[in-house]
Amino acid sequence: MLAADLQDAHLMPTPERLRAANIHPETKLATDYLNHFNEAIMLLELIPSMPDCMDDVIGWTPLTYEQHFLQSSYRDKELVLQVYQHAPAAVLRRFHAVIDQMDQLMTAAIDSLKAVGAGPAAAIIAEEAGFILKPLAARAVGVMNAVVDEDEDQMAPASAQDAIDALMTR
Repeated sequence: MLAADLQDAHLMPTPERLRAANIHPETKLATDYLNHFNEAIMLLELIPSMPDCMDDVIGWTPLTYEQHFLQSSYRDKELVLQVYQHAPAAVLRRFHAVIDQMDQLMTAAIDSLKAVGAGPAAAIIAEEAGFILKPLAARAVGVMNAVVDEDEDQMAPASAQDAIDALMTR
């Protein structure tokens, strides 16, 4: 299916086709994108017992939704990228707000890990970052699966900056 074909709403892939590709039919988002963060969270959790994982965490870089799929071997990445262009604006606003928080937090955690090097302080930073990132990842899944509404959205942490400040003062 060509991208131009998707511009007509009546030519949008069926909900069944979207579900088969792990794309939510309402939000037009695929949760596979969160693997980018889930791997980083897992590595952060390993740092206290396996400090060698710190190098992998430090090598992490933010990727946009599009960048993630362009670099992936995801079987339906072309469809994912095509329907992303039709995601509802309100969904994208909530989605990008959470992803921006996660990117900022990961970047701050990486900066902190670089500053302290391997050791007990790195373990504390990694644990704290993972602790803060997990509910943000869950919120992102909720947005992507249309289970987070506007009221729940208001219950987000005070700000990503508060979480980052907390990491930096460790």
